[in-house]
Amino acid sequence: MEIKKILACVDLSPASIKGLEWAVELARKFDAELVIYHELEDVYTMIKTSASFGMPAAPDLEAKSTQNVKDKLEPLVKETGVNYRFLIEAKGKTIDRLPVVVDEEKPELTVIPVDYERDIPKINSQVLVIK
Repeated sequence: MEIKKILACVDLSPASIKGLEWAVELARKFDAELVIYHELEDVYTMIKTSASFGMPAAPDLEAKSTQNVKDKLEPLVKETGVNYRFLIEAKGKTIDRLPVVVDEEKPELTVIPVDYERDIPKINSQVLVIK
């Protein structure tokens, strides 16, 4: 089996952090690229709510939130020797966006926390579920 890319869905829950640890080890073992995916659901909701009231959200809200997530996750991957990149977006709910992101990234393996297990049929990848 050849694995060139692993996508880790990280929502900052304990299970997703454990999943990231698994993804790092597998990426190291297979010398695969690691894509760390996080959906900024709260930011998406705030932007949509602000727009519905005719009030703009803070212009740097998404950038600051993205940096906050990177600051939390980077120490877990920085010194591992794994080729990684972050994919942090504010486009909707993780449950809806995950299958789309997998289709776009085309990983051979997707690591998800157990909360997203019900969506495995929608994910076009091998899936490792962490609980």
